[in-house]
Amino acid sequence: MINELLKGKIWDKNCNEKFFQYLKDFTDEEKCEIIYEVMPRIFKKKDEQSIANAEIILICATQQYFNVESTHYKALVYYRLGEFYECYKENFIKAYTYYKKYELNNVEFDGIHGILLRVLLLRDNFTYSEEMEKELKLSYGETDLGLRKDRLYENIGTLIMAERDNDEKTVEVLKKRIKKIIKADEYFFLDLAFRKDATPDYLNTPEVLMNYVNNL
Repeated sequence: MINELLKGKIWDKNCNEKFFQYLKDFTDEEKCEIIYEVMPRIFKKKDEQSIANAEIILICATQQYFNVESTHYKALVYYRLGEFYECYKENFIKAYTYYKKYELNNVEFDGIHGILLRVLLLRDNFTYSEEMEKELKLSYGETDLGLRKDRLYENIGTLIMAERDNDEKTVEVLKKRIKKIIKADEYFFLDLAFRKDATPDYLNTPEVLMNYVNNL
């Protein structure tokens, strides 16, 4: 049934009503898992109605589907909320809030410090804070996929630290490296053709990021 709803160009109010009706037959744990899996497919539609209705589903999940034994299921929904506000609303304050809730409830996944570093940098317009420094240091020890997004924000965090320490040589090296990572993203379609895994290695480049990089 969900696949039928997703075939349309727009996920509208009627789709939401049918989706909520469909979820009634599942446990709260299953509802959270289904929402986690379906959200990216709704996000991809990108039109105003689809995005608005996706937000309704996610907020509803936090209000009605959190009677669960493991916090893992809450974490799934909070992750999608963080992703939603980061990538589709560019509301980095809300994104950070939900990613923090994801961190508090997450019992299975790695990589949260890299995420929090990224959103802190976006939220604070790439300025130094003790919070940013903490997440940067913790992100170094995480196992990640080595994607451009991971490398980009770790390099930006490291650059901000080098600027704070007046390490001019490191600053210049990092500025060049950051610009190369951004430039390489222009060729991500070619990369996807040759990558053996299915993980898209391209960046989400909000305006605040591009303004920062262009001013380096």
